Amino acid sequence: MKNEKQITISIIEDHIGLRVSLENFLQYNNFKVVLQAANGQLAIESLQLQQVLPDICILDINMPVMDGFQTAKELAVRYPKIKILVFSSLDNKRSIREMLSLGVKGYILKGTSPEKIKTAVIKLYEGGYYFSDTISKTALGYLAE
Repeated sequence: MKNEKQITISIIEDHIGLRVSLENFLQYNNFKVVLQAANGQLAIESLQLQQVLPDICILDINMPVMDGFQTAKELAVRYPKIKILVFSSLDNKRSIREMLSLGVKGYILKGTSPEKIKTAVIKLYEGGYYFSDTISKTALGYLAE
């Protein structure tokens, strides 16, 4: 990835410790975090001021003010080129299917190994999909419909 464009990322997560840890891991692995926000509303407001839009948005679902569902919907309308990677503890079919219907390209569970997060970011950047093992059956079933 040395000669390629550096992948830019936004992290929308209300837990500051997790947000900072994720940013540190991503930057250590040569990704560029261009935006961090504690909720969707702050992220949308910040994106309007960004000179560099992120390629990938890592998005939590359960957040105050504007949750991940509302945020994904807003991102799809305003910034359709940003690929969304859901990063959540929710593994129920309703949440997975709703996020996929909003155009997300990946869904990983909190607690996923850092290497799998890195793999997910690269897969989405390259135009593919990525799902945690426990998510993939529901996700692939939805995408096949």
